[in-house]
Amino acid sequence: HDLATMPRCLGTVWMAVLVLAAASHFLAFVQLVSASVRIGEVMGQPLATPSRPRVARVARADGPVGLRSAEHSGELTQRKQRPVIAVLVAMMLSFSLAAAALAPPDPTVEAAWGFVRRNYYDQTFNKQDWNALHERFLRRVDQGERAESVVREMVQSLGDRYSRVIDAATFEQLMAFDPMGVGLVLARNDQKEVIISSPPFAGSSAAKAGLRQGQRVEKVDDMSFKELSLLAVADRVSTRDPPSVTLTLREGEGETREVVLERLRQAKPQNQVESGIVTNALGHKVGFLRLRTVGARSALEMQEALGRLRAEGAQEWVIDLRGNGGGSFPAALEAAELFLPKGATAAQVKLPSVDKEKPILVGEEGERQERVGSATEPVAVLVDAGSASASEVLAVALRGNCRAPLIGSRTYGKAAVQGVFGLPNKEAVALTVARYSGPHGERIEGGLEPDLSSGLSLGGLSPQGLMSALGAPQLSA
Repeated sequence: HDLATMPRCLGTVWMAVLVLAAASHFLAFVQLVSASVRIGEVMGQPLATPSRPRVARVARADGPVGLRSAEHSGELTQRKQRPVIAVLVAMMLSFSLAAAALAPPDPTVEAAWGFVRRNYYDQTFNKQDWNALHERFLRRVDQGERAESVVREMVQSLGDRYSRVIDAATFEQLMAFDPMGVGLVLARNDQKEVIISSPPFAGSSAAKAGLRQGQRVEKVDDMSFKELSLLAVADRVSTRDPPSVTLTLREGEGETREVVLERLRQAKPQNQVESGIVTNALGHKVGFLRLRTVGARSALEMQEALGRLRAEGAQEWVIDLRGNGGGSFPAALEAAELFLPKGATAAQVKLPSVDKEKPILVGEEGERQERVGSATEPVAVLVDAGSASASEVLAVALRGNCRAPLIGSRTYGKAAVQGVFGLPNKEAVALTVARYSGPHGERIEGGLEPDLSSGLSLGGLSPQGLMSALGAPQLSA
């Protein structure tokens, strides 16, 4: 919804809600009264009717026929009062239900439920009726249960080992590594618009500028989200490392506003790629690239290293992914594009919006055309049990296109992609938003078996011995 027009439309919306709720609960009230009448009749205590009530008469020895005793008269009065009490109870229950219905939903539970509905890759939600659970979760909070506990149970009900709730302190630490550096978490909504998905962190430049959760962001500096992905924008901001960024906010139909934010948390990012060149015993020059993690700068640093090492005479490459626990899946595909031709299938992905896996083709995003297929020399990839997640996607993309053999031991086996979504209570939910497989549907779960295991040799050397012979730095923590 348009935040700028929200104050004007809220009155109309709430009036409609009040009218519908009043009508609904009036009907409930009538039903409760009707039920009380039926209950009274079953118990032998009928309501008084417009006709004169029948009163039993008895013959008296000393006078005319008269009424029963005063005790019976009092009993009759009590019978008449009982339906009135039932009506009052029905009224109290009806208005209590109306008040509960008009109470605004808990914002944290509402946001978490919505993030799961829109973004969780399994749209059967572990074979649960997600709409029915929505009402149940909100009702539990209305009854006094803490929203934090309800959200945790909500995420656990998905049965996914990788989806979880991130507490506020941990989320704050994660934000410290935000390449935007302004204290914001951005995400796309149902309309594919980029919005501020959670409240800005205290003390950040975004918080000081008064930015709010739900505001729409059209551009960062000269980069439009209509043309570039979130990752591409973050990558460029991180690469440029400017002292400030300008956000263009959509305030209303045809109205925009620019906000300049200082990058208070900027720090020189740690290199994600170690590289070098060595000459083997045959005089062959081999370039090596070791990725400790896979992040927004990985493809850029690899491209720079390839150019530098090629100028020094490198004739082939060794990519060392041992101990690489992963990182950004889109960044892994960007790295794979350096070694693959345009149009090749880098991976298959299962998303919430599609029923079956979707192929990801090399060169789909125009802003990376200069990187595609820039490395044509022979490649080998080193892996082990510590190679996981995004690094496995990079490895299977190269092997699946017959571009590089895998050398070492079986990989970890994680193909799930997690998205992190900030909540109004400053916590966040990490949800599996996609699952990757190889170019031809090769499963990553369970691990990728190497083409040459550690027990075999490549030119008489194990993977560790190969790197030592190449003169590459030894793998360390």
